[in-house]
Amino acid sequence: MLGVIGIAVLMTLPDVKQLETCFTTTMYEVHLCSSDANYVKLHNISPYMIHALIVSEDGSFYSHEGFDWHEMQASFEQDLRTGRIERGGSTLTQQLAKNAFLSKDKSILRKLKEAYLAHAIEKHYTKDFILEKYLNVVEFGDGIYGVKPAALHYFHKSASELNPLESAYLAMLLPNPKVYSRNFAKGILTPFVRKTVSVILKRMNAYGKLSPQAYELSMSELPKFPWAGMSASSFQGAPGYSLDAPPPAAGYNEPIVDEEALDEVVKEDASFEATGKAAVRGSKAAGANSASAAEPEDSDDSSDGAIDGATLPAVPAVSDGPPQGSP
Repeated sequence: MLGVIGIAVLMTLPDVKQLETCFTTTMYEVHLCSSDANYVKLHNISPYMIHALIVSEDGSFYSHEGFDWHEMQASFEQDLRTGRIERGGSTLTQQLAKNAFLSKDKSILRKLKEAYLAHAIEKHYTKDFILEKYLNVVEFGDGIYGVKPAALHYFHKSASELNPLESAYLAMLLPNPKVYSRNFAKGILTPFVRKTVSVILKRMNAYGKLSPQAYELSMSELPKFPWAGMSASSFQGAPGYSLDAPPPAAGYNEPIVDEEALDEVVKEDASFEATGKAAVRGSKAAGANSASAAEPEDSDDSSDGAIDGATLPAVPAVSDGPPQGSP
């Protein structure tokens, strides 16, 4: 009986080959089409943006086949402890499947559908195709979908011109863009945002995707948000798209602020900056060496908060080659 039900559910799932066409996504009703004005090809996106995304959301992207089994196990164990689905554990491929074809519903059934669709996407498409589609559909803020509109909204530039700081900032938004972008309107970096951006930059440097000179410059310029007048060419040693790199340096997986402490910051939005400092202090006092934490309660689930977890492999994945065109 269960087998029959399972087959019936699978038969109702969309064909992932829609990704090759123009269609409206299910979750946020985004029109995803390569001929749209807001669509941008992968080779026209700053390599810094691509690397910031991967090290923050899915460090094993180029080596897995749609699933990060280590992270899924950690997610499953945490969900069992809490008795509810609260930790994501999704790869970029799973997030693409969810954003393109599924609803916001958090359930075991949705996760199973997501897994099936992710497997189908990996089977049919290259990693570069998956990255391109993901970066053109993911939410970066209230009503902001895709990296091209995000680059224009936050930094008044094209996606190809994003520098390391801007790229790390946009990657920081992904686990909960509506909440994490609140600091932007205030023109400040909260302690949480500053910590998260700095860790993303540290990971990029550890993976050899940010030269020592560029990393040093990024860290020195970090307090000067929103980094007006700094182009990608201001940073020495601009990376290519290859992910081939030496093993990360010790300490690259430094955890970010405890998400439970962040929840308290979010709930007291009127005093976001003041409570943010308290969250940082509380996180350190509680021992922020934990490799992962729960997704914020009010997350709109645009991604699964992989920035806080041990999603990065001990050795970077082998390069999948330069960006490829759509199949």
